[in-house]
Amino acid sequence: MIVIITQCYPPKIGGIENLVFNLSYQLSKYEKVIVLADQHNFSQDTIFDENYKHSFEIRRFGGLKYFRKRQKTKELIKIINSNYVKAIIAESWKSLEYPILKLKKTKIPLLSLVHGNEIIIKNIRYKKRILNTLTNVDKVICNSNFTLSLLNNISTEFRDTEVIYPGVANFENIKEQEIENINGQPILLTLARLEKRKGHAEILKVISELKNNYNNICYIIAGEGEELSNLKKLCSKYKINENVIFIGPINEKQKKFILKKTDIMVMTTLDESRNRSIEGFGISYIEASLFGVPSIASNIGGTAEAVIHNKTGVIINSINELKQSLEHLIQNNETRLLLGKNAKKRALDELEWNIQIKKYISILKEYTKK
Repeated sequence: MIVIITQCYPPKIGGIENLVFNLSYQLSKYEKVIVLADQHNFSQDTIFDENYKHSFEIRRFGGLKYFRKRQKTKELIKIINSNYVKAIIAESWKSLEYPILKLKKTKIPLLSLVHGNEIIIKNIRYKKRILNTLTNVDKVICNSNFTLSLLNNISTEFRDTEVIYPGVANFENIKEQEIENINGQPILLTLARLEKRKGHAEILKVISELKNNYNNICYIIAGEGEELSNLKKLCSKYKINENVIFIGPINEKQKKFILKKTDIMVMTTLDESRNRSIEGFGISYIEASLFGVPSIASNIGGTAEAVIHNKTGVIINSINELKQSLEHLIQNNETRLLLGKNAKKRALDELEWNIQIKKYISILKEYTKK
């Protein structure tokens, strides 16, 4: 049995949620899996959990954080005492912090994922918390080499570290769900939470400039977040309301529909590390790749590992390069299609979950033998 403990889990939307769900789903094809997850919305969580009850078990924990983590730990110990647990996987060090000393006594292999934001140091006490947890973990799995470099800046004393890029789930068996009024040429997309570091505001400014030559340009903003009101104000300021579509949070069916219509995925993330926010990898770029859609990304964080410059998309070193890069891909259809073809090949050959999960299985076998 494998136990996964996490604060981030669907139906809540996000890159970490996507990763942890697919990890649990794929592992359940090889082992019995129990997921101990936070509760975010009782009714939505219940519906989601019911859909996957035949693959693996999800147990939810709600209430105040103080009580939630204690209840989760109590349940975890109960599972350990009544079952043979091969390994425990945490979505981040934060899920292991409270039970770490108890878990070390069990001698069950402990694996922790690392994504980026959660290991940006804000003070000495925070650094000590990370060290006290991750130095007691058997294996640390980073989502990119960039994230590994952040970890090494904290300490090089962690026992065993490895980089495994997030896998991408195939959309073949998903029936697409149409979203009305998605029209335009070209169609650009940003699929991300609406927060400052995702760079939506900078993209809107460029859209206002490109509109002069491309009257029918359409920019789709998919996601929700605290920047929504500000972004809508910018659309009015730049007079591009007719060119920008806010579609809010989307499910996998809607995502498939949109990606099939998209010409360019653009997410020029900003360096918000001072505010403890940076892109560790960027799964949205890889999801776009599955549909032969090339991406434009900024050279911030781990995005240069998700988008390979001039092969699967374009990496810009400054936001000032965005307009020129977009115009180049819009005007050069052959280049855009070639980048999209390369992106799709990489996603299928290297990053699909049926490939990535084997790396996790190999790690688990290694620690089971020990």
